[in-house]
Amino acid sequence: MNKSKNAPIGSDGEITESDMELINKYSRKKLSREDVYTFSVVLCDNDVDRDHEYFTVDTLQKLAEMFVGVTGIYDHEPSAKNQVARIYECKCERVEGKKTALGDDYFRVVAKAYIPVCGSTDEIISLLDSGIRKEVSVGCGIGKCTCSVCGANMRDHECTHIRGERYGGKLCCGVLSEPTDAYEWSFTAVPAQRKAGVIKSLYHDVYKDADAMQRAAIQNERFRSYLILETVKAGVTAQSGINSELLEKMVSGLCADDMIKLKTLFEERASKMYPARSQLDLGSSDNNREYTNSEYSI
Repeated sequence: MNKSKNAPIGSDGEITESDMELINKYSRKKLSREDVYTFSVVLCDNDVDRDHEYFTVDTLQKLAEMFVGVTGIYDHEPSAKNQVARIYECKCERVEGKKTALGDDYFRVVAKAYIPVCGSTDEIISLLDSGIRKEVSVGCGIGKCTCSVCGANMRDHECTHIRGERYGGKLCCGVLSEPTDAYEWSFTAVPAQRKAGVIKSLYHDVYKDADAMQRAAIQNERFRSYLILETVKAGVTAQSGINSELLEKMVSGLCADDMIKLKTLFEERASKMYPARSQLDLGSSDNNREYTNSEYSI
C-alpha cells in the first residue's frame, strides 16, 4: 500500500521514505524501516474533558507544532528510564461530520511516533498492537484559562461559576488558550481527554499480504521469548526457590497473559525484599549518624 502525501496522519501504518526522513532527524545513526515501529496517536482535542476544560482550535494548532520531537513517557513521570517513543510528525485536523459536546466542529491533534525495534521494546510494541496500551495524556503549559460562561480568568478567581454546572442552559467549562510549552505526552490508564490515545491504521488493522502476516508472527515470537527471559529473571531475583532452568521450562508452557501476571508477582515480591532507596534518603533521623554513602560505593 502506498500512502498519498495528502492522506491524513493515521490513515495508513506503512512506513514511507518520508517517514524515515523525519525520523532520522532525531537519530544519531541512519535508521531503516526495519529499525523502527511507528504508530499514530491522538494527543488532544477541542472536546470537553473530564476536568470540564477544553482547548481552543487555535491552541490545538499551536500545540501541534510544539509537540514535534517531544518524547513519550509513562504516567507523567519525568524520568529517562520512562522514555519510550518520540513524535516525528504532528498536525491539527478537523474530523468531518463530528461535533463536540458543545456542538462545535471537532478538531484533534494527531501525531506519528516511533519506537526503536529491539529486545527491550518488544513488550510495549506488543501491548500497543493488542490495544492494551492505548490511552495517552499530554503535559503542556497553558497561559490562560477563561470561563466559558462569563469569560473571566478562572485562575485569578475572578469567576464564581462552577465547572460542570449549567447557567442559563450553558455548560461552564475552562477554556484553555495561549499555550507556552509542550514538554511530554504519557501513556496513562485514565486520561483527562476521553478520545486521546493510539488509533488504528488500515495497515495494522487488516493484514493484506503474506509478508505482513509473517512479520506479525516473528514479532509475536520475539515478544514471547523476551517475556520468558524477563519472567525467569524476575523469579530468580525474587528468590522463588526454583532454579532458572526449571523455572524456564515451567514458564514456557504458559500463555503470554499468565506470564505477565507471574512476572508481576515476582517483581512485587522482589520490590518488597529489595526496596529502592533514594540517594537523598538520609535514613535514620539520628543526628549523630555518620553518613558514608556506602550504599552507592562501587
